[in-house]
Amino acid sequence: MRNFLAVILAIIAGITASFGLVSWKLSELIHQPQPVQAILGSGPAAEEFKAAVPGAVGNLATDTTGVALVDDALNQAISEASARIVSHEDFDAAWSESLEQTRLGWLDDITGLRERMEAGESIPENSTEAQLVLQLGPVTDLTLSMIEDAVAEATADLPGVEAPSLQLDTESETSIATSIPPVSLLTAEQVVMVEELMTMWPAILALAAIIFVMALVVASWGSRWIVWLVTGLVAAVCGAAIKLGYTWMQNIILERTESDPNLTLVRPLLDAVESWADPQLLVMVAVAIGMALLGILGGFISANRRRS
Repeated sequence: MRNFLAVILAIIAGITASFGLVSWKLSELIHQPQPVQAILGSGPAAEEFKAAVPGAVGNLATDTTGVALVDDALNQAISEASARIVSHEDFDAAWSESLEQTRLGWLDDITGLRERMEAGESIPENSTEAQLVLQLGPVTDLTLSMIEDAVAEATADLPGVEAPSLQLDTESETSIATSIPPVSLLTAEQVVMVEELMTMWPAILALAAIIFVMALVVASWGSRWIVWLVTGLVAAVCGAAIKLGYTWMQNIILERTESDPNLTLVRPLLDAVESWADPQLLVMVAVAIGMALLGILGGFISANRRRS
């Protein structure tokens, strides 16, 4: 009976420790600007994003003036400017600012939802208010500024034609709503609760340690190896489950990129987060397997002692 209770406690300890570790890293990613900038501000993800930006932003200028001659010149200017947008000296700063606006905007949305929930308001299960909205205001402003300069040059010799202004005043025109996280995986209320739990990662890890010690104390003297084995196996399984869950979410989101070309901007972001998360998940799984191996070794030692 003692060993059975110890196994139950070990399972709880493994699950709690896994959730605490993941919450720790995600809390840093969400609540601190440095991790986001390090992951998405530079490197392969940023380069992939740069390659996708010109086409998406260029669509904003379609039929801008309603004058065929000017629109033709505008399209030509956009084509010529697209290659220069990504290499502009201010592009990296604009992208960095867009990332920070995106992070802060999502946190503001979550805070607003939490306040409404605390006030007793019910949030619909199909609500997308907790999903990430990619803020491209700084990038769009820089891009359109370059396009305006190119248009001014292209229309300079056309008598009576003034270069149009491409400034976008509404936030909806400079942002892209994503499906992160999908409502089929987490509802808006669940996202709010998960975000709040993430901030409690120190307490969660402390609780996992306490439960693990309790399991060791409860187990009989010659069977404490079971606690190490079960805790390690459960943590390893949790790590694999987290990887599968992220892959499932990624597939759901990428399926929507086929119908909305603007969402192709999300692909490099998902790839970057996956590249950041995979090594850390591998470390967690490796440590968990190490614990399980210690448990197996302890089982052999215990069995040899009993024989002797």
